Amino acid sequence: MLGLAQRAVEAKWPMVALRPVAGRYHPYDPAFIADPYRHLDRLRATAPAYYSKVTGSYLVSSHAVATDVLGDRRYTSNRMLDSSLRNRMFMRLGKFSPTEKQALDNTLANVSADTHQRMRNAISQDFGKRRITALLPRIEYWVDRLLDEAAARGRIELIDDFAAKLPILVVAELLGFPPRDRRRLQEWSDSYLVLVDPMIRGAGIKRMSGAFHEFDPYIADTLRRKQADPDDDLISRLLERHRAGEFDDAQLRTLIMMLMIAGHEVITNLLGNAVASLLRFPEQRRRLCAEPELMPTAIEEFIRFESPIQAVWRIAAEDLDIEGVHVPAWRAVTVLIGAANNDPGQFPEPRRLDLGRADNRHLGFALGAHYCAGPWLARIEAAAALSRFLERFPNFRGDATRLRWKPAAGLRGLYELPLAL
Repeated sequence: MLGLAQRAVEAKWPMVALRPVAGRYHPYDPAFIADPYRHLDRLRATAPAYYSKVTGSYLVSSHAVATDVLGDRRYTSNRMLDSSLRNRMFMRLGKFSPTEKQALDNTLANVSADTHQRMRNAISQDFGKRRITALLPRIEYWVDRLLDEAAARGRIELIDDFAAKLPILVVAELLGFPPRDRRRLQEWSDSYLVLVDPMIRGAGIKRMSGAFHEFDPYIADTLRRKQADPDDDLISRLLERHRAGEFDDAQLRTLIMMLMIAGHEVITNLLGNAVASLLRFPEQRRRLCAEPELMPTAIEEFIRFESPIQAVWRIAAEDLDIEGVHVPAWRAVTVLIGAANNDPGQFPEPRRLDLGRADNRHLGFALGAHYCAGPWLARIEAAAALSRFLERFPNFRGDATRLRWKPAAGLRGLYELPLAL
């Protein structure tokens, strides 16, 4: 089923809805893709913990239960430990080489707890609020360059022309990759989205393998250059920790690769989803243009309302119970972030966009030991991009009734968003 699903997406075949066989949750049904929240509301109301045949995992959808699972140290994020048939088939069909398997084993989600903490400590300052705020002039520089190009045309395809380009340029500069390599870096990063969700457009195991064997030597070459001529960038600082014995070669290269990948798709979706939301709620667009000081709370509401990350996975390290449902050891639990962020028990009128919403305790970046490493990069970059975009093009126009969402369970974003400026 996994291979057929991937080929169907890549060939743009219509997906067959499997609801009668699969039960309550089928994230690749076109009706679900168009509006998941109506379906998630029913799931939350009838089955706060539910075994899904589609995902091969146990689903949780309420804000309270999701918070409990994400904060519970009896779960691990290492999806390689998932004993389900689906995961075993994924690993078997992947036919990963020893080098590829070594890289998978050394991602932040899969390393041991002490290595995980060392990795997070190594990047915490560069991804912290102070360092990202210091990077703001460079973020604004790239924003303005991309918007200048759009202004000259009088139109913009927001995803390809702006939302997908900006995060690659910013994270490449943060890490220390040259901006001229943006296109290659984006292609390699896109190829790894199969690890998040096998249904992402164009993502496949074969493509991921090909990207790895280009990206890994590129990182090795970059490390040799930085070793000889260090700079004020994250790769140079990680090399210092490598020399101090904190990481081996494979851990260092994999960490850099994962930071490049993680630093782009979520922000791309955040920007696209935010602008689409402003199209759908013109009164909130007028409010934000009139009160630009609302931007920090607006960003939190955009993350909650149309969460770029729709689901995260945890693996039970022992037999556990969720709302009376038995979860065997080494089985996956899917935390439905999009459902939790639209739980009316936590958020009054959750499907109303309110850019001044107070007490917005969304789970858009997850929680616990595996809380997203880059929330400040996402917040500050998105705020800079949206502020500049609205300043320059407050009257942008587009069709909010014809949004085409990517078929994905773990992420939510648009294929395209054409706008007249």
